[in-house]
Amino acid sequence: MDARFYNLRNQDINIESIANNLVNAYQAQGYQAQYIGNQDQVMIQFKKGGDIEAFIGLQAALSLSLQRTSGGIMATIGQQKWVDKVAVGAASVFIPVLAPLLLTAGFGLFRQFNLAGQIFSMLDGMVRQQYPEVEINPTAQGSGATF
Repeated sequence: MDARFYNLRNQDINIESIANNLVNAYQAQGYQAQYIGNQDQVMIQFKKGGDIEAFIGLQAALSLSLQRTSGGIMATIGQQKWVDKVAVGAASVFIPVLAPLLLTAGFGLFRQFNLAGQIFSMLDGMVRQQYPEVEINPTAQGSGATF
């Protein structure tokens, strides 16, 4: 699970507006996207690919949680769908006729991994639009480094 903290020094930021902008941006790229929540906490879901893509390991889906804290906003990428890619890859190793699925599972894994990074990059930009002086700390690394 990846997480990031946006230190806002008690400045107000509209997380519902950010969630709406993320949903609109990803829908424009062909994703299914939606959010639910309020001004203190929002959950955004992203998904690309239908049942067939899920079966062959190409579907990408994850959730992003934005939660207001006393010092800023905590952003957390939720459990990603890795199981389908592993299952497809394992089946293709043991059943030779399914060998081409190893390629699609690998591509799906790459697509899934990149989606989290893309979402964080877009989120960084949207937070900076509302609050240019924000300090962004990648909490998953525990380094406390400011970017």
